[in-house]
Amino acid sequence: MRASRWPVLIWGFCFVGALWLAATELSIHSDLSDLLPEGTTNTQRLLLTQVRSGLAGRLILVAIEGAEPDELARLSRDLSKGLQGNAQIDFVGNGAQVLSSDERQLLFRLRYLLSSTLQADTFSADSLRGALEKRLDDLRSPLGLLIKEYIPSDPTGEFLGILQSWSEWEAPTKHREVWMSADLQRALLVVKTKAAGFDAEAQAAIQQHIQAVFQQVRKDSSLARLLLSGPGVFAVEIQQTIEQEIWWLSVTASLLVVVFLCVTYRSVTLMVLSLIPLTSGILAGLVAVNSWFGFVHGITLGFGITLLGVVDDYPIHLFSHLTRKESAQTTMRAIWPTMRLGIVTTAIGFSSLLLAGFPALAQLGLFAVAGLGTAAVVTRWVLPVCIPAGFAPREIRPDLGRLVDGLPKARIVVPVAVILATIVLIWSDTPLWQEDLEGLSPLSAEKKELDQHLRQELGAPDVRDLFVVEGTSVEALLMKAEAMMPRLEQLREGRVLSGYDIVSRYLPSHHVQQERLKALPEREVLKRNLDAAQKGLPFMPGLFAPFVTAVDEARSLPFIDRDTFRGTTLGMKLESLLFSHQDEWLAIVPLRGVLDRTQLATAAASWGDISVSYVDLKEESNRLMRAYRNRMMQLVGWGTIAITVSLAVGLGSITRLGPVLAPIGCALIVVVAVLKGSGESLSLFHVATFLLVIGLGLDYSLFFNRREGTEIERAKTVFGLLVCSTTTILVFGLLAFSKIPVLHAIGLTAACGSLCCLLFSGLMAQREATDA
Repeated sequence: MRASRWPVLIWGFCFVGALWLAATELSIHSDLSDLLPEGTTNTQRLLLTQVRSGLAGRLILVAIEGAEPDELARLSRDLSKGLQGNAQIDFVGNGAQVLSSDERQLLFRLRYLLSSTLQADTFSADSLRGALEKRLDDLRSPLGLLIKEYIPSDPTGEFLGILQSWSEWEAPTKHREVWMSADLQRALLVVKTKAAGFDAEAQAAIQQHIQAVFQQVRKDSSLARLLLSGPGVFAVEIQQTIEQEIWWLSVTASLLVVVFLCVTYRSVTLMVLSLIPLTSGILAGLVAVNSWFGFVHGITLGFGITLLGVVDDYPIHLFSHLTRKESAQTTMRAIWPTMRLGIVTTAIGFSSLLLAGFPALAQLGLFAVAGLGTAAVVTRWVLPVCIPAGFAPREIRPDLGRLVDGLPKARIVVPVAVILATIVLIWSDTPLWQEDLEGLSPLSAEKKELDQHLRQELGAPDVRDLFVVEGTSVEALLMKAEAMMPRLEQLREGRVLSGYDIVSRYLPSHHVQQERLKALPEREVLKRNLDAAQKGLPFMPGLFAPFVTAVDEARSLPFIDRDTFRGTTLGMKLESLLFSHQDEWLAIVPLRGVLDRTQLATAAASWGDISVSYVDLKEESNRLMRAYRNRMMQLVGWGTIAITVSLAVGLGSITRLGPVLAPIGCALIVVVAVLKGSGESLSLFHVATFLLVIGLGLDYSLFFNRREGTEIERAKTVFGLLVCSTTTILVFGLLAFSKIPVLHAIGLTAACGSLCCLLFSGLMAQREATDA
């Protein structure tokens, strides 16, 4: 067997193995949290932890509209009842829910440890007299029947006071005992899921169940509509958008490239041969990413279609230089030094993404390096062996070389374009950088507006503002939270915020519990004070014996903690507000209706407690993205230096660097100006795509500056570059129409960059050609 056949056999074995791995081991994820970094600070790491699994992410906001208020109330009650049995749903709230019998009994038994109004004089004769008189007034009120059952054992009203204090928030309007919007046009519910908000598959199943139950209870209300919002709803929609985008982009891009190459080369054989490096590169990228990360994200898979516009450059260069007189191996050896230098410099550029510390970019970088490297190797050693002897796709017109040779005479176009681009950069009102992370979301403005509106109507946290309290233990943390409450009340009374939720409202520290137990009187003292308090009041003798017994028993109660309420509604509340993180205990204090964030941050700083910090999640997430963007800029800079050194070594001359690098630098300036002038600010992913533009530009520039021997060879090179650039622009131009901002950023930047690099490389090329 000829030695040249061995690469084909090795490739075939590896290809089948990679295909088997992709079919059996490949795991495609659409969970956006998989792309999130770990963060660079403790606050950012906490933020990302909450984004992945926090309470706010597990809330689904539900609204029913399109019917009369009474019918909406019925639908709300029936929907809530129908959702109660789902194992994936922790809680359904619509304003009509009450605690279970067991939970009420537990809280009632522990009321003296939980009551925030319990003081030393609560059980004095005067205080008891006032409490009993108030109970008489309560009995005459519409709530008399509800209160009557608690009077014998809780005449001071501790239990009902606890429930009232826990509901001190701006509750929605009620109609028929369920939550409604202020105009009674929507019934409102809140569903808390067991699954994290970014677990798109679990969230999709829960949302489908909600829809199915609603269809069952809707009955004759054919006009009633169900609206869902919240992080889990967004995660499902984003996953579906990604899957749909990947499908149509992949299919359309493939068809465009196939049709264009068929029209250009008029050869089915060429089309089949071009699939060899392309499929090899994509398979290698998928296997590499899946092996390293354990999964391939849908965004990365979408980026994989860009290899259609890059990997095809390698076989196109070979096809364009083929002649009937020389073998494909000979032609490949002639162009390989130039191609190799372009491949090495492109790989260096994409390697920078692996060091960015951002999972999304790391996956893109690994996919690109593995895919491009494999495609290059296959093009060099496998593809020439597969090309039939004497095969040449089509004749190239020699005058194409002369046409391009005249381009340097118009090189004044380059400085003029750079000057105009600089003017656009200076005068455009569009911010240079995309500072708002929401700008990267594919969600529509209508979806975001609906979510904000429902949050306002429900009084739910807006998933933005919170305090973070740190402590070395649960007890230390609870004491800090208790000390915070008066300060938070001052902020609420000063209209800096409209409300807050804090763990110490539900779980007092052991210190506070001990003080409350000390306030409980001896049995005989309580009986004496109670007898004095009820003189002249119409209460039956002995009515309050259960009260005396309850107080006496409460004096020996053990301290309560988080485990006391495990498995209850209160327990779930405590888990969302208090948790451990990296060997520390943290309490989250969600805020509602923050009107002045600057004043809030100033107030928090004035407390002088470094263990308490105010966090604006939106600003913190933007700060996180800025940090990674700056790091990416540094890596691009170092990558550019490494590329420059590699080029100097590969070209064997520093003086030849100028004609190769200058067009790329000018092209980047123009691309940034085009983006900014069209109203698009730069994001982290635009910066990452600059590496791709540099790689494409180097390929064009190196071949334009390649020392050809004859006019026909120059024509073949130019033809190949035109075909390469066109396929690249087609694929990335298509990507620019994606609804996913990340893919849109990559597509638009790369398409503009490819066009500018091709044009500027031709205008600024310097060749030392000697016609044969």
